[in-house]
Amino acid sequence: MAVRIVGLSFSYPSSADVLFEDFSLEFQPGWTALAGSNGAGKSTLLRLIDGSLRADAGSIRTEGSAAFCPQDPSVCPEDAFFQFYSGGNEARKFFSLLHITEEQLERYETLSGGEKKRIQIACALAESPDILLLDEPTNHLDSESRSLLLGALMAFPGTGIAVTHDRAFSDRLCQRTVFLARESLVFAGGRDCVAAEVYPGGLSSALELRRNETERCSSEYRALHQKAQAEKKRAAAVQADIRQKAANLSKRNIDSKDRDAKGRIDLARISGKDRTLGDAKRRLESQIARTQESLSASRKMLSRKEGISIPCAAADRFFLAIEAAAVQAGGGAYSLSVPHLEIKGGDKIAVTGANGSGKSLFVRHIVGTLGALGRTEQALYVPQEIPEELARTALHSFGQLADDEKGRVLSHLYRLGSEPSFIAAQDMADGTGGTSASPGELRKLLISMGIEGGRPLLILDEPTNHLDITSVLALESSLAETPCALILVSHDEAFLEHTCTRRIHISRRGSGGRAEEI
Repeated sequence: MAVRIVGLSFSYPSSADVLFEDFSLEFQPGWTALAGSNGAGKSTLLRLIDGSLRADAGSIRTEGSAAFCPQDPSVCPEDAFFQFYSGGNEARKFFSLLHITEEQLERYETLSGGEKKRIQIACALAESPDILLLDEPTNHLDSESRSLLLGALMAFPGTGIAVTHDRAFSDRLCQRTVFLARESLVFAGGRDCVAAEVYPGGLSSALELRRNETERCSSEYRALHQKAQAEKKRAAAVQADIRQKAANLSKRNIDSKDRDAKGRIDLARISGKDRTLGDAKRRLESQIARTQESLSASRKMLSRKEGISIPCAAADRFFLAIEAAAVQAGGGAYSLSVPHLEIKGGDKIAVTGANGSGKSLFVRHIVGTLGALGRTEQALYVPQEIPEELARTALHSFGQLADDEKGRVLSHLYRLGSEPSFIAAQDMADGTGGTSASPGELRKLLISMGIEGGRPLLILDEPTNHLDITSVLALESSLAETPCALILVSHDEAFLEHTCTRRIHISRRGSGGRAEEI
């Protein structure tokens, strides 16, 4: 049930860049986390293994059948009803494990993203594949759904590969982590194509090992570079001494009748005392060559600043009171009880709760309160799902920025793990009035543009969805350090632990819900 990739080469016809070149890797039975920055080829590699993309060269050998769950679960799997109604007990158990009901299948279009993701993965498991490929399986999932999914996936007996940025999830599930990165962006002289590093354990362990390896390589390179510079300095000093010695042994400026002076020089030449410096020079030259060889063989790691400074206008004076209210949704079909809340500068509030409990409703209530108070400009709000109109507006606004403003936004994007040239070189229009930008890149663009105003309140609904692990870590450190007030909706517990100091939990019972600080 292993997956063996040998000498793989692949590039998209629409791109001048080579993605994979002479790439080899093997996935063993059990679960492997697949991580790396946006554009490193994670989703592409899954599609190459699945067969929906064809390699330009090389081979991908798989033992048995494969099932692929793409990142977007918006379309109901074609065989969902067949698997649910006609599948045997082995197939049906996955629907049971993931708490999927007949009623949910019948109203798939109205389900939350997390509910759709559970159905998508249940259908894939019900096929009993030998190889299961998952692209961001925990996007949109609440903590209960993650636990259900974890249990189902741990029971999978084949070879599993999951593209994920979820540290807690991968640490529980995966025996190894494969980190993909374009070599030329990692170290000087690296190839301009993607390479893989394999680490034992889940994502947290891999990130720690990767940091240690980077620090070790950088330290070794600096030590060798300093050694080479010191040796060259000593060699230059020896060479200067040799030149001085040669001048001292020269008869050019001695009077032709001064036989004593000429005799002393002849004696010094014959005795060989002048050879000492020459021998030292040869030894140093040999040492310099060895050091330079070691330096050339070592990898000079390229440094990349990550994390952005999020400015905040008058953070210490910001204050917002949210009055207790019953917030209605679905034409009054659902009512969320919101308590009196006070938010001041520096408060970092995590908003948690099960899918469908009303977290986004709670956030929209705060945004609405700001609007009613005429204070909309004080907040940056990035919704969970970015509608097409907002995406087009953001890209158009970016294109209209002055050069200095655009430069700052591109710098933010770079420090959030993006390659600014991707956005700077194109408007990302797809020719149909839409955009070809990924959801993750759009989210980072909205944040990068939004923080330019120095707003004292940030409201981010599931900001880590669609982000790669590099971007998640950069955003995490930035939010933890900003003096702005923060309201953060997320199911990523590791992310919340590193950013927030207060927590509001939303629970639901039937047609009513309650938000309360815990």
